[in-house]
Amino acid sequence: MELRDKILDSAYNLLAEKGYEKTTIADIIKEAECSKGGFYHHFKSKEEIVEAITMDYIRVLRSYYEDVIQKSEGSVIDLLNNIIITINQYKEEQIKEWPKLTKIFAFSGNHLVISKLAHHFELVTTEFYTKLFYMGIKKGIFNIKYPQFLAGMWTREILRLYSMANKVVCSDDLEDLKTFKCLLDFIEDLFNSSLGYNNRIIKIKESTLAYIDKGKKKMREMNKQN
Repeated sequence: MELRDKILDSAYNLLAEKGYEKTTIADIIKEAECSKGGFYHHFKSKEEIVEAITMDYIRVLRSYYEDVIQKSEGSVIDLLNNIIITINQYKEEQIKEWPKLTKIFAFSGNHLVISKLAHHFELVTTEFYTKLFYMGIKKGIFNIKYPQFLAGMWTREILRLYSMANKVVCSDDLEDLKTFKCLLDFIEDLFNSSLGYNNRIIKIKESTLAYIDKGKKKMREMNKQN
């Protein structure tokens, strides 16, 4: 393991265990078994470490998206549907890390890092949707006048969807779930109509509700263990 990765790995474990405020750079240096100079060669502060953790999330997400294209043998519609499945699978895998991430991001000014994460998620996802829209245009499947703007709109709706999904996974309130299902219907209709489809060829709801169901089960298991 390279020193930068070793520092990040050690920092992640310490921040998740002790929290941001109680973890010092000295703690991280000791845990990573590196010199002070070695640490400051890669990072100037704890804030930079947390930012690096968020960017690792984006890099993993980008690789997931690339795998969707490389491994898919289906149509552009299949690829668009596989994005949602991919995000849901990744989100499900991340649930076990939620308690750790809550501690890591619990510091003054955390909204700046979280906003940056959302910004990069939007950039990467919009880039991916744009690529698929142009593929569809080239094949004569779509007649989209402004593919990049449409991709941005789709991504912002996806961000809104998962912001609410996080709340629903942790909630037993049936009204929250009911509202969430309405949002899923709205987004599914919006995505399809924006491509000129009257029926739901682009599917959002089924995969996302399956994620919610699995997420709730994981949360219950985690709560029992604690």
